[in-house]
Formats: sequence, C-alpha cells, structure tokens
Amino acid sequence: MEQLEKEKSTFLSLCSPHDRDLLTGRMGMTLQDFERITYLTMALDYVEYSLDLHKRYIELTVKLTRQLERENQILADYPAYYFDEDTAEIYQKWIDDFCNNIPADKQEYYRNKLNTQTELR
Repeated sequence: MEQLEKEKSTFLSLCSPHDRDLLTGRMGMTLQDFERITYLTMALDYVEYSLDLHKRYIELTVKLTRQLERENQILADYPAYYFDEDTAEIYQKWIDDFCNNIPADKQEYYRNKLNTQTELR
C-alpha cells in the first residue's frame, strides 16, 4: 500500500490540473483519457498505481482491452497499422504534453524516463 500511495502522490503532483481532476473524480474520465493516463503511468513504471487505476476504472479497462484486442487482430493482417495510424506520434504527444506541465527543473528527468521506457516497448 505504501508503494501505491507514493506512486499516486508523485503522479498527481506531476500531472496537469485537468488530469488531476479526472483522477480525483472531479471530472468524468473518457476511454481516451484513461488510455493516455495509464500509458503514462506504465511508462513511468508506476505499476501499483496503474493496477489501482485499472481496478478503479474497470469498465474503461474492459473497453480498452477490447480495443487492444481489435488492434491485435488488425495487426495480424496489417502489420503497418500502428505506423500508418501515427501511433508513435500520438504516444510522443502524450509524453510531451505531460512533461510540459512538470516544473522545469524536473522536465528533463521525466522526459528521458518516459522516452526510454517507450523505446523499450
């Protein structure tokens, strides 16, 4: 539980006010928001917080799982799908937007961490 609270607290201190509102329930979360936020939490290696988000937003987890299953089916017949859909550019935009909200003295560290994790995937 201690690790979860540490990851949650860190992420909430770094994310944009809009994302903080989503994550604290002040605003409703869309599937696109959920996909972006969990992509970032996983890329930051916040495993406990990512799992907590998936549990808290189980209906979005189910929808995202179905979406990923469909994408995997598409990839079987169309290997260039992610390339043609500019998926890498979308992920990079998520990283850039996230990092642009972080205090300047922490931006380089988190940008490097996120980009390194993304390259490993």
